[in-house]
Amino acid sequence: METLRRVWRNRYFWAVMDVALALILSLAILFSLRLILGVEHPLLVVSSGSMIPTLNIGDMIVVQTADPSQVNIGDVVVFRNPINPNEPPIVHRVISIDRNENGRVTRISTAGDRTRIVDRFSPWNASLLIGRVILRVPYFGNLYLFLHQWGDFNGGLIIIIIAAIVILIALTLFTDNKDRGEKSEGERKVGVRLAYIAAVNMLIISFMVFSLWGFVIISRETIILGMYRDLQLNKEKFGNANLSWGFMTYRIDCRIGDSVLMGVPTFSWFQLSLLILITFNGREVFDLLIRPQLKRSSLRPKESI
Repeated sequence: METLRRVWRNRYFWAVMDVALALILSLAILFSLRLILGVEHPLLVVSSGSMIPTLNIGDMIVVQTADPSQVNIGDVVVFRNPINPNEPPIVHRVISIDRNENGRVTRISTAGDRTRIVDRFSPWNASLLIGRVILRVPYFGNLYLFLHQWGDFNGGLIIIIIAAIVILIALTLFTDNKDRGEKSEGERKVGVRLAYIAAVNMLIISFMVFSLWGFVIISRETIILGMYRDLQLNKEKFGNANLSWGFMTYRIDCRIGDSVLMGVPTFSWFQLSLLILITFNGREVFDLLIRPQLKRSSLRPKESI
């Protein structure tokens, strides 16, 4: 009984619980996306450079089911490999659509934005269509590609998960028990708290700057770009590119002659970081300045009439 009580009070036990909750929540989100978006694999990772600069290697894309009749020229779509359906799906832009005498879409032709030349799969049967790309999340797929280089991706991922669980369990059972949330005397000092706040602010602001102007070359074709670097790459490729903002997203559209090459709505790490920065600092200001005042007010004896 004492062992169970010690484990229950141990902060590393709660770290294990947090990890388990995160895994359960991730699975719940994935299954929810499958139901909402109507595809078996709503999240895919771009692993080739055929769609540069619209989609970069390491981008994660969100795919929504689409009937062939809903597809328009210029849409970025995902379809099964017509040559080998067991291969990973292809993501390219629609450049032409063939219809039969009844107006039904029968065949679709696509091309990569890198060359804008019809690909070797086209025209392909419309029944191979999986869906349309509705969102791009930069950077998110690079970890997947890194692990995939091990050859046995599932094996490498399982090793990492097992190692993390073993370490957390060991810390839970063999460390001194302290109440969850208990802090040392030094951590309570205002100076240490301010240093912590400053460090977190520097980290978040640094990531915000990187999300706008960052530029990291991982390999010859794998490049991590900030938003404005991404805009510059589109300008260099197509000559005229425009940036538009949405809520938690942005989009880069390129004008080519009299036509517009529509970009894919892209998740904005800058906006998310800004939201986290405001929330974090608001909470810290409340804890440092407002909460002590409220506590003192509640402890102050009331005057009798």
